[in-house]
Amino acid sequence: MEDIEFDVIILGCGASGMIAAIAAHEKGLKVGIFEKESVIGGTTAISGGIIWAPMNTHMKDANIPDSEEDVLNYFMSLSQGDIDNELLKAFIENCSEAISFLENNTSANFSILSGYPDYYLNRPGAIAGGGRALDNGLFSFLELGKWKNKVRDNESSLPMTLAETPLGGGTGKIDEDDLQKRLDLDKRGMGQALIGALLKGCLDRGIQPFTESKAFKLMTDGYSVIGAKIEIGNKVKEIKASRGVIIATGGFEWNKELVSAFLRGPMTHPASPPSNTGDGLIMAQE
Repeated sequence: MEDIEFDVIILGCGASGMIAAIAAHEKGLKVGIFEKESVIGGTTAISGGIIWAPMNTHMKDANIPDSEEDVLNYFMSLSQGDIDNELLKAFIENCSEAISFLENNTSANFSILSGYPDYYLNRPGAIAGGGRALDNGLFSFLELGKWKNKVRDNESSLPMTLAETPLGGGTGKIDEDDLQKRLDLDKRGMGQALIGALLKGCLDRGIQPFTESKAFKLMTDGYSVIGAKIEIGNKVKEIKASRGVIIATGGFEWNKELVSAFLRGPMTHPASPPSNTGDGLIMAQE
């Protein structure tokens, strides 16, 4: 590993990490992606997998109105001034393009979660009838080969899209024959589907995630980040990155000190994997 130099290394192998890996590869860069756990998928793998994407192409195709002004007003009413305006505008302006990129370059496919409102309907710019929330189509884990067993399992997941469940407005019932076909093909929905499609996108490009590889320190040359120190097995490796490091290590809600320092209220029952201990935040603070 000491002899390998990547253009970009990515820390964390959830949805954001794998999307970053695919995007960097499509720019012609050599990518390494490192995950500290033995399984990949992070919080996304155990989630409903909804992508909240204002002004997305599916909204435009369905003639659902949305605007940058409404989205800005919605965010700013919730952020209490903590969001950088320029970064927020960049997110809004590129959101639709990012969704199209995923659909054009991976097996991921999305549809509007009809009737699924924004969470805070009393805020300016909110949409009540749905449009910004996108659901994941089913994905067959048989397409992953041996890698299907490397994805964090969601024991409560069903072979359904979120839209087919009561939470997404569906009945929760599927024709018995169709259900059996889905089970035979190991088709999964929600966060599992998103992770499966992104993992296949990485594998198709020759990007095989390194698991059980915990990054703990960013390397610098005094001016720039040039790599990371990563514990792989029982050995520390210095992995170099000529074009930079992308931190996608998830949240910090399982780190009591960071929760106390940065959240306005108590966090007693995190809904994410216990590995979300703020590793990336701590490295970046240094």
